[in-house]
Amino acid sequence: MLGTMRTLTLTLLCLITFAVLGFSPALAEEPVSPSDFREYAEGHTLYFDRDGKPFGSEAFEPGGKTLWRYLDGSCLHGAWRPHGAQICFYYGVGSEVLCWRLIRDDQGLLVRLLGDGEDAGMELRISRRDEEKPICGEPGRGT
Repeated sequence: MLGTMRTLTLTLLCLITFAVLGFSPALAEEPVSPSDFREYAEGHTLYFDRDGKPFGSEAFEPGGKTLWRYLDGSCLHGAWRPHGAQICFYYGVGSEVLCWRLIRDDQGLLVRLLGDGEDAGMELRISRRDEEKPICGEPGRGT
């Protein structure tokens, strides 16, 4: 009984400390399947942030076709396909296949680049979704 009381007291003290310091227990990362991603993304444009700043957007069409829009307004056509629990993108000759793991956390959806390249581990946050098609322009000219 005394051991149980000590455990309850320590647990209560930890919870009070977290509350006073403004900490809240984070939700665990939950994987998102490629089929769930397809349902979420197809017919929409997703906007991505990196480290809290805009990074680019991508429109997802039926059949796995995509259109990536860089911040400078230039665009790149590509395609995506599921590969196990990952989604992999290909943007044509001269580009490598980029595979991402999709994660849902307490802030929404996150994608994490897989592989052993320079950017492996890069994370992009999906900041919003709409049905607007990207407007593409020439690099350096904006839109």
